Amino acid sequence: MKTIPNEVVTTDGRRFSIQEIDPADMLDLIEAAGSALASASAEAWLGYAEMLCSVRAIDGIPVQMPATKGEIQNLARKIGKDGVKALQGVFVNNDQEEDDQIIAKN
Repeated sequence: MKTIPNEVVTTDGRRFSIQEIDPADMLDLIEAAGSALASASAEAWLGYAEMLCSVRAIDGIPVQMPATKGEIQNLARKIGKDGVKALQGVFVNNDQEEDDQIIAKN
């Protein structure tokens, strides 16, 4: 697995400190997701939330791990569209490289 960078900069110049979600944080995220995991889009929702919750600081201001679905949504609003695009540049490319490595090994 490719290591994610410690920081991502958005096109509007905001700086996000990021850190990969550890197993304990993932359990907290699953619990916070609640009813979102009962829908057909649960996997997509959880993957998107995991990417958002990797943000640990915005412009040097610490961001706590969200504890509820509402807090995850508030974090998404703080991150915004430019922030999501910057994060996707890291996480989507990382996932694609992992898939490519698995195919190459097989």
